[in-house]
Amino acid sequence: MDSRRCPGVLLTSMQPIMHTSTARLMHWSEQDYLAMEAGSPIKHEFLNGEVFAMAGAKPGHNQVAASTLIALGLLIRGRGCRAFNSDQRIYVVETGLYTYPDGGVACGMWHVHTDGMCLLNPVLLFEVLSSSTRDYDRGAKVEHYRQIPSLRHVLLIDQPDRCVEHHRRAEDGSWSLSTMSDGALDFPDLGGAISLDEVYLPDVP
Repeated sequence: MDSRRCPGVLLTSMQPIMHTSTARLMHWSEQDYLAMEAGSPIKHEFLNGEVFAMAGAKPGHNQVAASTLIALGLLIRGRGCRAFNSDQRIYVVETGLYTYPDGGVACGMWHVHTDGMCLLNPVLLFEVLSSSTRDYDRGAKVEHYRQIPSLRHVLLIDQPDRCVEHHRRAEDGSWSLSTMSDGALDFPDLGGAISLDEVYLPDVP
């Protein structure tokens, strides 16, 4: 695996960072958030009584998210795991965060929140970075994700730059971080690897 540092990546920058100022802030109880979200035409993130509207994404973001999801789905086929897209809400029990990653993988029986919607036990989550969410995703959000006991991989996928940060949990529970701009992402526990060429597909003429 090519673990060279990608351009512009500061590996020591892991301090929690607040959401972007463009997010719409509200103050509701957890129950009010869940009731509102059940009938909302747009998705929101919730933490500590604060609700943030989640903006739509640009085509480049969506293309990378879709190709990553397809590659993961092909990798885990027949292994008792399923990939999911950005409509799947995640609840981090340990920190109280409700959010929607760009995608991920869950294996075995899915543990679902009492609301009937939120997945509690993903093994892999990925975020496609954008200018408005990059600092939050690489800072506070990944730290929330690391608190999920079942989680073994977090991928932070840059675009339009070709760079992936792979957070990996070891058997002893410790986390390591590698970055790469070429080669393949290795998932021995999921049965193989994904080439970055599968993530960053060439533009269609």
